Amino acid sequence: MRPNTFFFSLILAVCLSGLISAADQVKIIRSWKSMDGRELKAELMEFDAQEIKIKRMTDFQIMKVPMDKFSAEDQAFVAGLVHERNLDEGMTKGPYAEKITGSFVKAVSKQGLNYQIFGNPKLDGTQRYPLVIWLHGSGQSGKDNQAQMGGPTGVFTDAEHQGKNPCFMIAPQCPDADIGWNKQVTDNLMALIADLTSKLPIDLKRLYLTGSSMGGFGTWSLCAKYPSVFAAGVPLCGGGDPKKAEVLKKVPMWVFHGDQDPMVPVERDRVPVAAVKAAGGLLMKYTEFPGVGHSLSGLVYPMPELHSWLFEQRLASVSASEKTD
Repeated sequence: MRPNTFFFSLILAVCLSGLISAADQVKIIRSWKSMDGRELKAELMEFDAQEIKIKRMTDFQIMKVPMDKFSAEDQAFVAGLVHERNLDEGMTKGPYAEKITGSFVKAVSKQGLNYQIFGNPKLDGTQRYPLVIWLHGSGQSGKDNQAQMGGPTGVFTDAEHQGKNPCFMIAPQCPDADIGWNKQVTDNLMALIADLTSKLPIDLKRLYLTGSSMGGFGTWSLCAKYPSVFAAGVPLCGGGDPKKAEVLKKVPMWVFHGDQDPMVPVERDRVPVAAVKAAGGLLMKYTEFPGVGHSLSGLVYPMPELHSWLFEQRLASVSASEKTD
């Protein structure tokens, strides 16, 4: 199974108990097709993941029919309605509702990954918002679920920036710097993102990665591994693999490094940036700070132009092949 396929198959694993009324929706009248090919024109009255109530248009008879009696196309259509309603209600009734407080809240994912999550409970749940993922450096690894709360966490979530660019944000904590943002840690992070985006009003076309040092390397790596998942990446004082240039040329990235960095040589970013540009990567931006060392967060994240650029980035599309096995 391809990584992107795995990610989006998790997103679509949505279930909902209890019928949902379609009365507050735009009236839905469509031709439904049974598994044996028979067609029926009917209005959708109520629905859940297992059953729908419809009104037949020929005689206005109302009936309940299990979803497994319908074609795969009809089942996918209703699953999409269920999924969207889940997202609409995610901040008030969903499993993450109690964590959406207007401040960062500590949590542990189903896979055991520590993280903190931010969301504004005053947002309109029927709209879809970006998700910013912050990947910390090696020195903040551990199990306290607190050391990672630096970098952009205070900037992206303050009142001024939320007023201009409302978003959700997560700050996961890598348990072991020797592993970094790789292997099982990455798998656990992707599973967490999949679960969040299936239960909160997050815009799948606006998932943004940023990280510093070890997190900068992680941002490069994840953008290369999941180029059709992340809409943009902002790595600081990290480094990428120039061999991934053909993949990365399709991903909007703004890379930052100090030319006097004593911990991660500036060439670790110069080389892959040059490789991506040589491959035709017109979406690649690079800013190098003369005379600056390894600490860039305080310089980069307050930049208004960074926020303007980042929140303009959107995936062109989420293809059907990335949503199914």
